[in-house]
Amino acid sequence: VETYQFQQILGGVRVAVDPFFTVERTRGAFRGGEEFPEKGLLPVQVVIENGSAGDIRVDPRGVRLVRANGETEVPLSPYDAFSMVRLSVGWWGLGAGFVGGSVPAVRNEGRMKDIEARALKETTISPGKSATGFVYFALREGEVNLAGQRIAFPLQGPATREMIYEIPIAGRRDIPTPANRPETAS
Repeated sequence: VETYQFQQILGGVRVAVDPFFTVERTRGAFRGGEEFPEKGLLPVQVVIENGSAGDIRVDPRGVRLVRANGETEVPLSPYDAFSMVRLSVGWWGLGAGFVGGSVPAVRNEGRMKDIEARALKETTISPGKSATGFVYFALREGEVNLAGQRIAFPLQGPATREMIYEIPIAGRRDIPTPANRPETAS
């Protein structure tokens, strides 16, 4: 967790969040991920390490994306996240009876499995253990900068003590990553 830029520790429990905001990040993590940013899907990886003496309860439905203006967004279910990036099966596929074996159907199945398998699950984390997974949010059309936004969510600690995490995030999509160019001699 120490390697993550966006993290917070409360009561011995360390939480890190990592927004997969660019094509380069989503392409490497999900089948069809290169289309996620364009279609408005923001996967945020959550890593939780329990360094406390008791169990920690995680419920991903409590996670929120808090916008710079204070508005909050609830996470999408894995199915709703998938529906944002699913490929349409053309009318020709339906009419010809190729739906089960069509290329878009097979690619959709892979996308759905990736999104579902990598989602943060409701779980209990024992002392010394960790959990990781993704929560998914819908981005607004044309959103290119995450500055001023944060991920907020509660964890239930020992004796039902609630720990509220608010972790600022950042990231931009409108500034291209510089290519590996040789430096010019002066």
